[in-house]
Amino acid sequence: MTSATQAGNAPQKSTGILQDVINSIFEPGVNRGVLVVMNCAFAGLFLILFYLVIATRFNIHVCALTVIAGLLFASIQWFIKELSASRANSPTSEDKKPDDKPTSKSKASSVKKNKHKKL
Repeated sequence: MTSATQAGNAPQKSTGILQDVINSIFEPGVNRGVLVVMNCAFAGLFLILFYLVIATRFNIHVCALTVIAGLLFASIQWFIKELSASRANSPTSEDKKPDDKPTSKSKASSVKKNKHKKL
C-alpha cells in the first residue's frame, strides 16, 4: 500500500465541535459534535426550567413543561442509541456479494410492473 491509500482510509480527526456540526450538514447521521451541542442546549434548558420551577413556587404548568422536556431529552437519547446500535449490526455494502440474486418475491413484483408497462 502506498501512503496515499493509507491516508485515504484513515479516520478523520475531529477538528472541533463547531467544525463537526458544520460537517454534519454534509454527512448522513449524527456525529459527536452535534451530540455535544444538543446535550449542552438541553442542559441550559433544564437549568432555566429548574430555576423557573423554584421561582414560580412549583407552578403546575412549569412543572409539566419540565417533565415534557425531560421526556423529549430521554426519547432523543434513546433514539440515537438505537440508531447507532442498528448501524453497528447492519451489513455494509462491502459485505454484500455482487452475485446476490433477487428473491422470488422481488422477481414477481418486477414481472407485474413490466406487465403493467406493456399494457
